[in-house]
Amino acid sequence: MPLDRPRLPALVLTAIAYLLLKALLYRAAGLFDVAPNASAWYPPIGLMLAFVLHSGPAAIPFLFIPSDLLTYGTVTSYSLLIIPQAIIVGAAGLLLRRWSGESPLGSAKDVIIFIAVAVAAETLLFVASTAAVQAITARNISIAGNLNFAYWLGDMSGMLLCTPVFLAVFHITRPSGGPAGPWIMPGAQTALRAAGLSAAALLAWFLSHDLLSTPASSYFLLILPISAAGFLWGFGASTLTAFLVNGGLVLLMHDRLGTAEAIDLQVFMLAAGATGLLLGALGSTRTELLGRNAQLAHAIEAAPLGIALLERQAGGVQVAFANRAFLRFNADAAPIIQRLRPGEGFEGDMEVDGRTFNWTVKRATASPSGETLIAIQQDVTEQRRREKAEQHQRRMAAIGEIAGGLAHELNNLLHPVINLSQQARREAGLEIVPASVRRPERLEKALAIIEESARNSARLVRQVLSFARNDEEGDGGTELVGALRDVVALLTATLPPSFTIAMTSDTAAVRVRLTRTELSQIVTNLVVNALDATGQRGRLSLHIGRPADGAVTVTVEDDGPGIPAGNADRVMEPFFTTKPHGQGTGLGLAVVRDLLLRRNATIALVTRAPQGARFVLTLAEHC
Repeated sequence: MPLDRPRLPALVLTAIAYLLLKALLYRAAGLFDVAPNASAWYPPIGLMLAFVLHSGPAAIPFLFIPSDLLTYGTVTSYSLLIIPQAIIVGAAGLLLRRWSGESPLGSAKDVIIFIAVAVAAETLLFVASTAAVQAITARNISIAGNLNFAYWLGDMSGMLLCTPVFLAVFHITRPSGGPAGPWIMPGAQTALRAAGLSAAALLAWFLSHDLLSTPASSYFLLILPISAAGFLWGFGASTLTAFLVNGGLVLLMHDRLGTAEAIDLQVFMLAAGATGLLLGALGSTRTELLGRNAQLAHAIEAAPLGIALLERQAGGVQVAFANRAFLRFNADAAPIIQRLRPGEGFEGDMEVDGRTFNWTVKRATASPSGETLIAIQQDVTEQRRREKAEQHQRRMAAIGEIAGGLAHELNNLLHPVINLSQQARREAGLEIVPASVRRPERLEKALAIIEESARNSARLVRQVLSFARNDEEGDGGTELVGALRDVVALLTATLPPSFTIAMTSDTAAVRVRLTRTELSQIVTNLVVNALDATGQRGRLSLHIGRPADGAVTVTVEDDGPGIPAGNADRVMEPFFTTKPHGQGTGLGLAVVRDLLLRRNATIALVTRAPQGARFVLTLAEHC
């Protein structure tokens, strides 16, 4: 695994600190012997694990350097014991790093995993070391022996008690301080508290332990400062207190205990170490939760939104909690609650004393005795006013565009009025026409078409005025098949004989949300475009379909040259036209699309040149 260049200085500093500490601890190992060949705890094993946890795979080569070589400059056959130590402790450290990253003691779960891995690694190391000693001395050593169990206890205590402390020491070598967090690095004030608490506990123990029947019977007194440190100040303080208490205890009991009493001491120290880790983890978790809860409570109180918890029980609904904003709004939840049915929420605006409030009420928890609701209230009076003002501005801006579209539509509607009025004049005898060619039935039909075109023009003007005034047209929908037949009949009477329209339908009748005026506008625009595209010599087909998904489609297709691929994506843009200058406004298809969008309908061009243009209108059925 390549080492990042920015981390190289930190590794060098950490390695130097590791080697110095290892030499110092090995030389002072005699201070930790509470009986011949029985170590109360063995800090170097915790130092090795902390080094791997801090530096990762780059630390492994340094683990194989024997302690006696560092301290005395000599190597013996027992120096070979460093090999299983380096392999097993290194593997345990890498496993913990892989599991929890560079902060292997950053949560209660990580601490439990650390204890489990430490116990497994130390047990495996004890078995491997015993086998190595048997090979070196050619003697059979009982693993279950009392003295060998003392070795396991000493190494286990050193791993549990020293690893967190040395990990904090190595963290100092990080140039940036690193991501160790408050669990590993307690503040200076917390460290002073832990040191003072440890000193007071050791003094109390030293003065009172001789008054008890055996020295071991007073060890339980030292659990109190470790527990208190973990509960009050968290993991860093707890592990530091356990480290100081056990170190002081070893020095106080040096050369005063036999092997049996030393094992009692070791059992206590191991229990104290595990207790310190677990209580410290719980204390840090508790502190973090309290801090988060305090931050959350402060944020809720300072929030500009009104936030409240409502409790619904058999007797009704009560406000269990409300922040200042909710109370300042003088919010009465009764109108909202009356709308709620069990298990449902509410979201919408309410008017209260000329102000507009937006409410969101959702169920948070439910139980057989009732349910808890969370209510969020916001004063949106100014926001709604701005929205209405912006909507009005958009409508006024749209009036300018509609004016151009209105001119286009009125031109289509006035075209038959002008032509047929001239024909009616001729038929009525206002012009010099021989009696033999006068046809009264044509006069009647022409007058009917003129009237219908005039009425459509009036409807179009009313529609524009309604849009400008922000009025909604209230209608019960339009029967599509009949309305399109009427439009086709009207257009057929006014179009040249060289251009024909054919209409087919898969259904006898269906109601849609468009009005008759809107349908007339849409079809007229499409027909006029087809008429221009075919040079007034072609055919247009109109088909009403009912796809399987329940929608209503109207397919309008002509046999003209079609729309080139380069223009297909822009044909519905306002003022875009493919006609020569002066022959088109570019508003026909834009008006069609706008009318359809306002009725939750769509239009799509589904063909490309040289095929004829085919438009598919998907309409919403009127319920």
